[in-house]
Amino acid sequence: MRVRWFSITGSFLLIAVWQSGINTSFEAGMDRFAMPRLELENAVQAESLSTFSIEPAGSFPGSFRSFTPDDEGLVTYEFDGDQTRLFSFDGTELLSFIDTSIWFAPNGQMMVRMSPGSFGSAPEAYTTRLMTLEGTEIASFPEGRATFVPDTELLSIWNEGEGRSRLFNLAGEEIAVLEGEYFGLTLGPRDIVTYSITANRYYLYDLNGVEIASFPGDIEGWEAMPDYQSVLVSEAGQTRWFDRNGVELATYSGHIAETLPDGRAIFLHSQVENISRLVSLDGEEIASYTGLFRTLTPDCQRVVTQSFEDRKTRIYALDGTEIAVMPGAFREFSPHGEGIIVSSYNLQNPDDQNSVLYTLDGIEIATYIGRLEVFWPESEIVITSSSQQLDNGPLLIQTHLYSLDGKALATVEGSFGGISPNQGLLAVSPNDSPRTTELYRVQMGE
Repeated sequence: MRVRWFSITGSFLLIAVWQSGINTSFEAGMDRFAMPRLELENAVQAESLSTFSIEPAGSFPGSFRSFTPDDEGLVTYEFDGDQTRLFSFDGTELLSFIDTSIWFAPNGQMMVRMSPGSFGSAPEAYTTRLMTLEGTEIASFPEGRATFVPDTELLSIWNEGEGRSRLFNLAGEEIAVLEGEYFGLTLGPRDIVTYSITANRYYLYDLNGVEIASFPGDIEGWEAMPDYQSVLVSEAGQTRWFDRNGVELATYSGHIAETLPDGRAIFLHSQVENISRLVSLDGEEIASYTGLFRTLTPDCQRVVTQSFEDRKTRIYALDGTEIAVMPGAFREFSPHGEGIIVSSYNLQNPDDQNSVLYTLDGIEIATYIGRLEVFWPESEIVITSSSQQLDNGPLLIQTHLYSLDGKALATVEGSFGGISPNQGLLAVSPNDSPRTTELYRVQMGE
């Protein structure tokens, strides 16, 4: 594996090449964490950059899947052996499962293990087990896929054959049977929404599993109003407004996208017409915009749309005045909400992959190689990824780190995996075979 990395000392950016000799076997001991020999290639002046450092922090067999909620380990997956493994950061293997997927409860105190974890497995073959982080089984649920309900002590188990979900507490005790599948939707903080594809309906339940109401709509047609007392549901090119008891209040033309924060107007869009509209609750059109509604700016004073016809992102004032047009797809706002990033990908030239930071008025601030993956908020680092088909055949996937103003900080070979909960570690998975997970400790400060 070959890793390019940058370390800033004083006012200079040092670009070096590290030829990895890390042994992925944990029997090699902690010597594998030693800093490898650095070969200096060149130096580039970078006076405006504050101190930045990146160094290897560990190597683990298998592709990265997730960090543990307690920020003391990570999960990897080895495709060849269909093996999921849980490691502590010091390299100790804590748990290992064959043909299994695992994920964690929002409170970080439990996890579920689903077997088989293989892609394409028949639903009736699934068995889900609720476990402690130490691997002690609390309960098992045959023929079901599990989803933790955020901000509760509840677990939803979906049985595709029945078309129903069962609601359990975290002691494994069944509370209720629900129609449809829970996707994480809610109308308010103390309820659960499920969706049935066969019935083409949403179902609203309280946390005891008692049905409150149901609403007709398509699978992507749910938007709760800010007061949690009513909901907008789309189906067949129209949106209907219901109160939480299922009484219809109004019908609008178009597909629901979002509401204004005060709930006094709604955004509707039409993919066929490639337009979005802001409509009052009585149905009066306030403004229209080219493209499909994507989001409001953080101050809620501007509208961001995306047009798939010309592959452009547009910013409008609420009254429909066009402010800026940018090539590429909207990805994210800058950490303080003062700018917007769009990413573009040239199908005729895969090497032409970039992300650009603009002001909300459309003025270009910085360009980064690759497609935006995430902002590293603690350090205000921009992380992007790029891929390139090499002449000899293999696909070169790289993860790039930039300062917000566009200065290159580091490039690491491998697919971006994630940032640890404490914001101190970066995980990537090189495309070499066998796949590994490489951890890097990153710091950026004064």
